[in-house]
Amino acid sequence: MEKFVQIENVKMSFETKRGEFVALRDVHLSIQQGEFVSIIGHSGCGKSTLLNLIAGLTLPTEGVLLCAGREIAGPGPDRAVVFQNHSLLPWLTCLGNVYLAVERVFGRTESRAQLKKRAEEALELVGLTHALHKHPHEISGGMKQRVGIARALSMQPKVLLLDEPFGALDALTRAHLQDELLRIIANLKATAVMVTHDVDEAVLLSDPLS
Repeated sequence: MEKFVQIENVKMSFETKRGEFVALRDVHLSIQQGEFVSIIGHSGCGKSTLLNLIAGLTLPTEGVLLCAGREIAGPGPDRAVVFQNHSLLPWLTCLGNVYLAVERVFGRTESRAQLKKRAEEALELVGLTHALHKHPHEISGGMKQRVGIARALSMQPKVLLLDEPFGALDALTRAHLQDELLRIIANLKATAVMVTHDVDEAVLLSDPLS
């Protein structure tokens, strides 16, 4: 299987008033195509920092990160992030929020009708066809998170990055969305990296070690 994500000798440090703060050091990780990997640990251990590095939102102090053989030098449509906070634009409908992401990736090569179809299909994938024209304040927290997942999937990323995507949800909604995510990723054969502090969630969603 192809290694989609490679992390080689990565260090991440930040300058503070007290000097250098080292968040990550000597990180090595290889993730294969189609694999679901969870990064677990307590708050403040550097999980989200590592995810941000894979996303290209920050660049490492030392080392290199590769995605599909190319160095990660910034954000790109090959990597999509689902945050714990859904980060939906409140003045746009569910369809509008997803359409915005689709337009950024495919807007130069596809018509508006094609872009709209992509957005609708992504929302259908997460079971939100009935909520296309609802605004964020009109839907539940679980539905908002579904829109966030649909927005990420609509970009057809090579790697789906999930930063504690179910942390703010109640137990019932959380369990349902976990099942939905497993189904979607299996259907799309996507590569996924999730940050969580929940060991049970990591065991449920992740692929077993070979």
